[in-house]
Order: sequence, then C-alpha cells, then structure tokens
Amino acid sequence: MNTEILIGFLFYLALLAYIGWWANKYTKTEDQYFVGGRKVHVLAATLSDKASDFSGWLMLGYPGSAFKAGLGAFWAAVGCLFGTLADYVLIGPRLRIYAGKFRAITVPDYLEARLKDDTKMIRILSALIILIFMTAYVAAQFTAGGKTFAEGFGISDNAGIILTVIILTAYVITGGFFAVVWTDVVQAMFMLLTLIIVPFLALAEIGGFDKATQIIAQADPTKLDPFGGATGWAAIIFAIGYASWIVGYLGQPHIVTRYMSVEDPRKLRRPGIFISGTWTILVLWGAFFAGFLGFAMYQAGMLQVSDPEKVIPAMAVELMPGWLAGFVIAGIISAVMSTADSQLLVASSAIARDFYHKVLGKEVGKRQMVNISRLVVAGVALVGLWFALTGNKVVYEMVATAWGGLAVGFGPILVLSLWWKRVTKEGAIVGMAYGLISEVLLEAKVYGWAFNPDAPGIFGTIGSWFNGVPVFFINFFVTLFVIIVVSLFTKPPEDVVKLHEELFKKVPIETGKKSLTETRAKSQVENVADFLIERGLA
Repeated sequence: MNTEILIGFLFYLALLAYIGWWANKYTKTEDQYFVGGRKVHVLAATLSDKASDFSGWLMLGYPGSAFKAGLGAFWAAVGCLFGTLADYVLIGPRLRIYAGKFRAITVPDYLEARLKDDTKMIRILSALIILIFMTAYVAAQFTAGGKTFAEGFGISDNAGIILTVIILTAYVITGGFFAVVWTDVVQAMFMLLTLIIVPFLALAEIGGFDKATQIIAQADPTKLDPFGGATGWAAIIFAIGYASWIVGYLGQPHIVTRYMSVEDPRKLRRPGIFISGTWTILVLWGAFFAGFLGFAMYQAGMLQVSDPEKVIPAMAVELMPGWLAGFVIAGIISAVMSTADSQLLVASSAIARDFYHKVLGKEVGKRQMVNISRLVVAGVALVGLWFALTGNKVVYEMVATAWGGLAVGFGPILVLSLWWKRVTKEGAIVGMAYGLISEVLLEAKVYGWAFNPDAPGIFGTIGSWFNGVPVFFINFFVTLFVIIVVSLFTKPPEDVVKLHEELFKKVPIETGKKSLTETRAKSQVENVADFLIERGLA
C-alpha cells in the first residue's frame, strides 16, 4: 500500500468527518434530516443535485464505457446533459412549489397529497419502488467504491466494498440530509478537479490528441466512429441506446428531493440551470476523455489496467505523485459517496416515514423518527452490501438497471402530476404498479425475448428494430401512456383541479409603475413563485 496515497485520502476523509459533525448540530427533526429544513441555498442544492446524480457511474462506469466503445459513448453524455436540463425545466420549480404548499418532505408525500389518495396505495407502491431499485442502486455505488479502493490501495474488490459501506453508513447516520448536501458540495468540487486534471495529464503522457487517435485507429477504427460503425437505422438506435439516460432524470427520488429542499424555487431556473449545466458539461467531458485516452495509453503500453472501469484510478496512480493520487482516489470515492448517501436517505424515508409512520400509522416523536431512520439506513446498507458482494460487479450495468426502474416507476407520474391537471390517483396507481412489475420482470430478464432479434415471431421483429435500446427507455413511454389512458377514464376531485389551476396560472407582477400583462410577465413558474413566497405559502 502506497503511504502517500493513504495520507491524501485520509486528509479528505477527515474533512468529511468534520462536515458530518458540524451538520449534526442542525439535525434535530425529521424535516431537517430529510430535506434540510427547506433552507438549502441554491448553489449547495444544485451542486448536491449533480454530485448525487452522477455517482460512481461518472468516475468508473462511464469512463469504462468510453474505454470500451470509444467515441460512440459520447452519446451518453448528450443524454445526461439534456436530462439535467429537463429536470430543471419540467420538475424542479413546480415540484418545489407543490412541496412547499403541501409541506411534503418526500416524493411519496407529494404524490399522495397532489393526487388526494386516501387509499395509501401510492405511498405503498412508492415505498416498494424505492426499496427495490434504490437498494440495487446503493449496491452499485458500493461496488464502485470497492473497485476504487482495490486499484488505489492494492486490496481486493470485496474488501474495498466493505470499507466503502463502513465509511458511507457512518456519516449518513451521523448527519442526515444537511450533512449529505454539504459533503456533496465538497465532493462535487473534488470530482470536477479530478476530471479536469486526469485527461490533460493523459494527453501530455501520450504526446497529444493526434497521437492518441492514431494509436486508437490502429487498434480499432470503429472506436473513432460516433456510431460505432453502424449506419442508417442501426446508427440511430446506437445513439438512442447511449442517450436513453435522458428519461431517467425525471424519476430519480434522490435527485428531485434536492429541488424540494431549496430555499427559493425561483432560483432553480436561474442560476440553477447555469450552475448545474456548466458543471455537467465539464465533468462529462472529463469522464469521457479519461476513458477514451486511457484506452490509447493502454494500447501504447503506458497503462496497465485489469478492468476498464478502473481506468481513472489506474491513470491517477500511474501519472501522479502519491499524495496527489490520494486526492484523486478521494475524488472518485466522493462520486460514490455523494450518490449512495442520498440513496440511503431516500430508502430509509420510504421505510421509516412512508411505510412505518404514514401507512401503518405509528405515531412517534420527531427525534425518535430520526433515530428509526438511522436504523433503517444501517439495514438498507447491509442489504446493499450483500448485493454488491454477490452481483456481477459491472457498475455501468448495475446503475442502468436501478436507474431504469426508478425512471419508469416515478418519471411519468411526476411529469404528469406537475403539468396535467386531469391526472388521477387511479391512473397513478395503475401506472406505478405496471412500472414496478414490468421493470422487475424485464430487467431481471424473465422475458428473454425483450428486444432480442433472435426471438420467435413478432418479438424477434421488434427486437431487430430496437436491439441495443435499454428496456426502460421504451417502458417509460408505455407507462406514460397507461397513466394517461386510465386518467381519461376516471375523474380527479374538483378541488385538486382547482388547486392546480390556481398554483400555475399567470399572476401579474407589480413593477411600481403598472402591472405587467401576461404577455410581458416573467415565466409562469417565476410569477407563481413570487406570489407564493410573498404570501408565505412556499
């Protein structure tokens, strides 16, 4: 084990420990534990949003994909960027306004209040979706952390997984949401610095970008083709397959919870989009080129790497002084921790608050609920540990499976409930139930014919059309259709429709001289936010 690498990493770990201790002073109630008391600054919320979004997928899974696929993997970055923008346009401001109105602190809170569901079915389905797919997502982060520790410190993957679980669980239990947000800010900066530095060091080592492309062209020319050598319809399907991450952004509870916590919904549009968009572009650029150039170094004999997903930690150890490599290893662990901590909190809220407190009706004090939530965090972490130790240990695939389940389970109903006044609780229940069951079956490959060109009959025909497109991408739109159809055959309560109309109608703004008309007013959401904030409703 390299002592200098260890020193750099331990310094970073001590910084996180201090933040957790500091945040614990402000974590006394359930509201503070899960959404930071709804007083999180927009800069912290946006950086925390992106840090919790990208995870070990950004630092290991995506570079590994670029290492294997070459230029074609860049479509994944396109999908992630537009998915980020879609979140801030379609979800963020309206969800924050609704959450403030209902005093909702979790996604199931919001959905139950918005759809006026007195059956508790939406909350139960939400808890099941979160518990199943978020636990799988946590397992993917544990796997990513294990790989990073293994490459950086010369230990086994399983030993690294156990170490990751211990570190993560300890500080989530200690600090709750407030600690998670501010450690995410630190982690976001570590991730950004890592993904800017590593590609430039690789370029210097190789001798320039032209030299790198020459090496890659000699090894595999298709890696320099943005469509992986495909043409026509196959090229379109290739791009969609990688860019399909876009729909997943609309249904990730650990991401959208950040919008519910921000102090001012108006700032989710500006400067939220600018901060989040800029950070996203920079880190995706860095992650892609780290993997792309890492392949060139590997082919030139400059880099030894046993697993493509370990390319960034391997490059750090190879190209940097020990102490700086320790900081890079810390940056990778940052990506893992910044997502897993949020996911642990969301999973614990699904059990402790949404099921134990809301569904079973167990009345407990606020401080006691926080303690119960911390016990649940430990339990979910143990289950995630088991999956990480026994799973396939491919971060990209593990994240895609969990991402897809959450996307289909929550994305369609969140979008429709925020933008369509006619959506009903019956539509939500049927759609979410379909999404949960279909994703469990399809992602588990129970239906082996799904998008399989070798399947018999019509399934083979469909499979030949869409081979390479993730199941969740198509299933997202199927679920959207199911919710719309059921809602059209049922009727929402009049007061629910009226509330939606009142919240999102244009409100004239007094300028000091005269009221602006609707055509001269600011954006619709900004006007409503002004109206609600001035009256203490959000």
